[in-house]
Amino acid sequence: MKTQSTFTTMPAAARFAIVLFALLGFAAIVYAVIFHMGFAPGRLFLLMAAASVCSRAKVKFTRTSNISLLTAVVLLAVIQEGLASALIVAVFGATVQSVVPSKKMVLHQLAFNLGMIALTVTATWFTHQSLASTRLANPLSMEAVATLIASFVYFLGNSISVSLIIALTKKMSIAEVWLKHFACSAPSFLLAGLLSLGVVAMFSSQSVAVVVALVAIISLGYYSSVRLMRTPAVQEVGVAK
Repeated sequence: MKTQSTFTTMPAAARFAIVLFALLGFAAIVYAVIFHMGFAPGRLFLLMAAASVCSRAKVKFTRTSNISLLTAVVLLAVIQEGLASALIVAVFGATVQSVVPSKKMVLHQLAFNLGMIALTVTATWFTHQSLASTRLANPLSMEAVATLIASFVYFLGNSISVSLIIALTKKMSIAEVWLKHFACSAPSFLLAGLLSLGVVAMFSSQSVAVVVALVAIISLGYYSSVRLMRTPAVQEVGVAK
């Protein structure tokens, strides 16, 4: 979230929501540290490096909101890594995305972004794990379904959370904000999930040429979708994705 107002000038409901998101996000991180603290340092470092680069490669779909390749990197971490690693990658990427462009830190903006991303990634990771662990005759099909549904959960958690803060800040209807400014971004999240799945397949498939071609096609579709999603701006509020 990005806002030109100060925390004290925001409506009380918006301030309460920001604090609540920050606390729940912190609780999600503590849970991951206690119960899911395990990761491969090498892969984690590569994902963090990718998150740092991709957090800056973003495309606006409103004047103040954007989506970037960071979404695909986070979903890749969700698919390949444990909850702790996925949270580290997401929180690191969101921090870079929130702080680096403006070269200053707005604490309530950062608190909301990190809390929101931690909650969203936790829900996304559990969704993917629950579905991917289902034993079917075709594991690849189940992985594709799990990735797409997890991507949709990521989209819902992200877009609804931001819509809520915008609605509380601007005293608007959350449904109006979501339908007008965020519903149209759903395809780009699903394509980001497919892109992350394609990257996984590229390093595990014997048909490398076919997978590379699919990744290229999905990447083009992903880029095109976020370029086309431009709607009128919601003033003074943005989001890290």
